[in-house]
Amino acid sequence: MPATEQVATVRRFNRTWTEVTALLDDSYLQSGLSLPEARLVYEVTQRSPQPVVELRGRLQLDPGYTTRLLDRLAKRGLITRNADPDDRRRQLVAVTESGRYVARHLAVRSDALVAELLEPLSTADREALVAALDTIAEMFGAPPEAEVRIRPAGPGELGWVLTRHAQVYQEEYGWPGFEAAVAAIIARFLGRADQSRQRFWVAERNGRLLGSVGCEFEDDETARLRLLLVEPAARGHRLGVRLVDECVAFARAVGYRRMVLHTQDALTAARAIYAKAGFTLEHTSAEDSLDPAGLAEHWELQLG
Repeated sequence: MPATEQVATVRRFNRTWTEVTALLDDSYLQSGLSLPEARLVYEVTQRSPQPVVELRGRLQLDPGYTTRLLDRLAKRGLITRNADPDDRRRQLVAVTESGRYVARHLAVRSDALVAELLEPLSTADREALVAALDTIAEMFGAPPEAEVRIRPAGPGELGWVLTRHAQVYQEEYGWPGFEAAVAAIIARFLGRADQSRQRFWVAERNGRLLGSVGCEFEDDETARLRLLLVEPAARGHRLGVRLVDECVAFARAVGYRRMVLHTQDALTAARAIYAKAGFTLEHTSAEDSLDPAGLAEHWELQLG
């Protein structure tokens, strides 16, 4: 999508969200407060007291505008401001009991508004909406609010594994034939009649898939680790380590004596995860490399 269309799409979303949540009303959620005033009450309630300068910095507000907002809230008896006893140059803002009451009132009305927006949506649409909003929040730096869960892949989710492998590796490496290779792995996995000693897992948070790994039957004593992937936005949180650990634990539990894997020398992050899990590099080759400019690597782990 061209950059101009991307900008237009984001602006259209902003207009739609502003309309459906009535953000431009003079009295936000019939509280008698403007949206900026309501946000300040919320923030001060979360941590009271707190330095005004920190509050202003966190919300990226102009000093003069912040002062005017706090003046109005103080006049209504919702907050107080006093000098910091440890540093008289700093001012602390604290919520009053009236302020806490207003904050609770706003929370109840906010929950009711969101519930009303979600009510006509199907379960699938709700999950898709929550996953999309979670993605947006993370892209702009919000910390995740739910733990990542690693679970066996459900119906249709190996299709996601194929799609995301093809897209991510095309964007990051551009290897020819990679999508076909992944499709062949998944087809072979699904085509095996006995699934008791092989499994795929996905990492999921709030309905959004963030990663995958598979344990494939090679022979009676050997399992093959397949298709480790961590979404770019989810990297740096040891999710790849958790996926590999889950896969290795399963291979041990179902009686394999060794686990092998095939990777590329360019995949430095994945190679570090394999080494941490106890795999050792056995040999390299150019003949079966997916990267025309690199080497394929064959690693092995003794499971005992």
